[in-house]
Amino acid sequence: MSITRLPEVSGLEWTLISGSRAEAMTDLGRAHADQIAAWRALPSWAGLVDRATGPSRPVFEAVVASTRRLLPVESQELDWLAAGAGVPAEELWALNLRGDLGRDGTGCSDLCAADDQGLCMGHNEDGDREVAPLVRLVSLRIDGDPAMTVVWYPGMLPANSFVTTSAGLSFGMDHVPVRTPLTGGAGRHLVARHAQRQSTGQAARAALTEVPCAGGFAFDVADGPGGRADIIENAAGRQACQRADAGALRHTNHLRMVDGTRPGLAVAPDDRWLAESRTRVARLRAVSPRVGSATDVLAALRSEGVLNRSEDLYTFATTVVDPVADRIWVQTQGPAWCGVLSAFATGERITA
Repeated sequence: MSITRLPEVSGLEWTLISGSRAEAMTDLGRAHADQIAAWRALPSWAGLVDRATGPSRPVFEAVVASTRRLLPVESQELDWLAAGAGVPAEELWALNLRGDLGRDGTGCSDLCAADDQGLCMGHNEDGDREVAPLVRLVSLRIDGDPAMTVVWYPGMLPANSFVTTSAGLSFGMDHVPVRTPLTGGAGRHLVARHAQRQSTGQAARAALTEVPCAGGFAFDVADGPGGRADIIENAAGRQACQRADAGALRHTNHLRMVDGTRPGLAVAPDDRWLAESRTRVARLRAVSPRVGSATDVLAALRSEGVLNRSEDLYTFATTVVDPVADRIWVQTQGPAWCGVLSAFATGERITA
C-alpha cells in the first residue's frame, strides 16, 4: 500500500495509489477527503443528493440494488471510496448515478480514427466550471487489475471521464440523455469502471455491450493492441456500436446510433442541451474533415465552438492518445504536455 504525489501535468495535480482493491479505493477517498468535502459544500452536490433521495428515491434505490447485483466489485469499490472519505455511501451513490436517474444536462466531446497507418483518439472532459479547481489526475495500481490513470472528479468512481490503462486501452465517456432510466440496469459510471478493468479490447467492448446502463453513456474506446477504435452507445438497455474503419468518428451528447426518438429516450425538440450538442458535433465535423494524426485531433478538440468555456459547460482537460507512437497529450489552460502513454497509464510522468 502506498500513496505518491507526482509532478503536475498541464496544471493537474496527480496522485498514484497502489495496493489491494480495498486499500487503494479506501486510500483514494482518504487522501482526497478535503477535495471531496469541498465539492460536498457546493449547492450542486446537495442538489444531486436531494434529487436521488427525494421523489426519485424508489428509482434510485432500484438502480443501486440492480447495480450491486450486476457489478458487485465496482459497487464495493464505491463503498470503500465513501468510507475512506468519511462520507455517507448513499451520497456518493447519488453523485455517481447523476446520469442514471433521468435527464442530466450535457458535456464532453470525442473524436477517434483508425486505419492501416495508425490509431488516435481524443476526449474533451466538460462539466460545471465550479468544480474545475478540484479535477485532477489519479493513477491506480490495484493488485490483479491493469494499472490505470484517470482524469478524476473527487467523489466519483475513477471511471467516468478519460481513462487509459496498462492493457493498451483508452476510454472517453460522453453523457447521452435518458429520460426514463432502466431500473434493472447498472449505474453508467460502474459499467465504465467494469470495462476499464478488462485486460483486452475484446473483453472491454463485451462489457460495454453486455451490461446495460440504467442511464446513458457513449463510450469511445481506443484499443492499441487490437489496432481499432469504436464508439459504443449504451442507453437504458439499448446498445449500438460503430467501428472507426471508414473514417473518423465524432460524438458529443446526443444519441446517434441508438434511436433517440424511442420512448424513454426522446427529449423535447427544443431542448437547449440537445441543440447545443448538435451544434457542437457539427462544428467538430467541420474542423476535422480529415484526421491524419493525433495533432489533428488535438487541434479539432481545442477549436472554437468545440472547446467549452461557459459556467455550466466548461472543458477541464483535453486528452489525446496515439497508441502506435506511444504518446499522450494533456491540455488544460496552457500549452499541451506530451508524454509517453504507456508510462502515463501506470502513473509515471515521462515527457516525450
